[in-house]
Amino acid sequence: MTLTIIGEHPLALDAEGRLKSRIGTLFVDDRVLVTLPRMTHAMQRLFYRDHLNAQRCRQGLPDLTADEVDDIWDNAVDLIMQDQDLLIRPEPARMPLAFEADEILQEIVSKRRIRFLHARNARVQQAIRARGEYWRISAVPQDEEEIIRAIAQSRIAISGRPIYYYSPATGTRFLTLQSFESLGSLEEHELRHHLCEIRDYSTRTNRSRHNELAFFAADDSFGAKSFAGLDFENATATRLRAWHAELAAAFALAVDPALHADRPSDPSWRNRLFACLTDTRDETLADAIVSGLTPEFFRQVRWFPGGRVEDGELMFDPIFNERQAHPDDPDLAKLCDPRVQGFIFNYVREFGGLQYVNIGGLMPGLRKRPAVGGHRAYLAEVKHHGAEKPILRILRIQQWGIREHLNEGKDLLTSIMEAQDYTEYTLDRRLGCWQLGMPLPGRIDSRTVPDIYHCKGEGRGSIRIWTTYYERDFIDGLATDKIPDLKLKDESFALRVADLLGHAAAPNLVVGRTTVEGQVIFDSGDEMLLLDDSGLPQHLVVADHAGTFNDYESPLARFAADYARPVVSRARRLANPIAFAAAYLTSFAERLTEMQDEYRAKRRAFDSLFLCSKQGEKTFSWRWAKVLARLDQTDVTALTDRIRDAIAAEVPL
Repeated sequence: MTLTIIGEHPLALDAEGRLKSRIGTLFVDDRVLVTLPRMTHAMQRLFYRDHLNAQRCRQGLPDLTADEVDDIWDNAVDLIMQDQDLLIRPEPARMPLAFEADEILQEIVSKRRIRFLHARNARVQQAIRARGEYWRISAVPQDEEEIIRAIAQSRIAISGRPIYYYSPATGTRFLTLQSFESLGSLEEHELRHHLCEIRDYSTRTNRSRHNELAFFAADDSFGAKSFAGLDFENATATRLRAWHAELAAAFALAVDPALHADRPSDPSWRNRLFACLTDTRDETLADAIVSGLTPEFFRQVRWFPGGRVEDGELMFDPIFNERQAHPDDPDLAKLCDPRVQGFIFNYVREFGGLQYVNIGGLMPGLRKRPAVGGHRAYLAEVKHHGAEKPILRILRIQQWGIREHLNEGKDLLTSIMEAQDYTEYTLDRRLGCWQLGMPLPGRIDSRTVPDIYHCKGEGRGSIRIWTTYYERDFIDGLATDKIPDLKLKDESFALRVADLLGHAAAPNLVVGRTTVEGQVIFDSGDEMLLLDDSGLPQHLVVADHAGTFNDYESPLARFAADYARPVVSRARRLANPIAFAAAYLTSFAERLTEMQDEYRAKRRAFDSLFLCSKQGEKTFSWRWAKVLARLDQTDVTALTDRIRDAIAAEVPL
């Protein structure tokens, strides 16, 4: 049975490229979609009831009973058309109905264009999560340009001009003071119509119990009660305009003067209106906290289509089939990461009892070090059957793999061998860090996924290669570079941070953790504080050992200013910077001294640790020996004094 559309295609555009309708209602059982413009969802339901009764009348049948109408309406789903997307506003208690609507809509709209609202609601979130479809949650725009564009696209009409800003999250239409004042320039009949419309809709609530119409930024002195009893229908033209002027003046008094004009370029007006449109106080678009992630972390994850397991069978998202059918579509290519299927397949082969998997790509903004030369990283949420909750895993692509060596023009065999050498180098670096006391995660797994390499040159074709990646548990902690000012003002909290940072700084310095360009990597997003039950830092874990052993020859004193930075960068935010600096330096010196003592006491064990690894100049074994020699020769007291002097140059001690 095909889908019947009363109106036009939900994403149809007018001559100016704007959506012809912003509201739609899908009657799931009847497979009928109503998209008639200038209607609310309630009006579309009434229209469909009248449409069915008209059909029944022509057939000689009686009108639908009230119970029959209720049954039809009860199986209807609200839709909002926004830009190029169709947004489903689900009823949290009836997610199967929303998913049934989703399946129907996919017959006329690509699945990538259909998203879900109310992401903060626990039932909605869990239902989408269990289908492996976090990517279907409609994301809140983040940057200024996107927000301004979203505000412009939210303009909507009811039955007159598009004078309202529409919230897809709640269904509320917001009327600004500027829009209301502009009605004064209309012809009498239009002014009368809009005043009646505003009066009537401001007293109504929609199916989700939100106001149909609200007055943007107005305090309690102005609202629906201000229009009560005003007979706009029968007023003279003079009385009508006088009422409008009086209402506009009252509206202005109820609104902060800074919000009188519609100014998307002004951050105060823009952020206030956008908060209303996205309903950030309640269940709304996906600025949500998912799987225990902080909002800061969640906003840096771009979720990809994945898969779920039903009755023991792995089902990849059908969007991958659409990708195969349209290989030249750049939007589908961006959405469908082929590695994701490989990750999921590895999980299913290793852990048979899976329920679902959600995988997203981590954005570069989570860490401060340069993205150039860095690894591609993913976050996986994996739910095992019988487990109380899903687990989170971090997946990081090896920096130098077969693909990168092929790109350098090397043959396949050489590329494979050099990629394997780099895997050994990466794991040896991790072991070296462990041996020197860097607080790394307890376990890391090395795995591979198949990949397709398109050979350069005409007629060269494609080959199947393997991409190596590393997987570890997600660290549920507080990044040291994102500690709130309020916590740093707490001296007991700050001193514990200083102690842990100093303890971690010593091995970080010894292993020469820098970028390729020589910039020190420390306290930049990888150092995670684990808090105890009282909220105080208990441990520090370095999430990633990238950059270690890059510098293995420079005297450690060269980096004094870099290791003064954890104190200098926080000085103005601390209640007692002198105590913080003292705790940091004491911990640093004690840990560095311990490292020297450990090496000197077990010199043969340290020196011979990597004799079975690849030998030769600049190999890891070579670097390891250089780092140990540098550690042995370092004057801890002199180095600590150099760091103290670097701090004192910026912060009076």
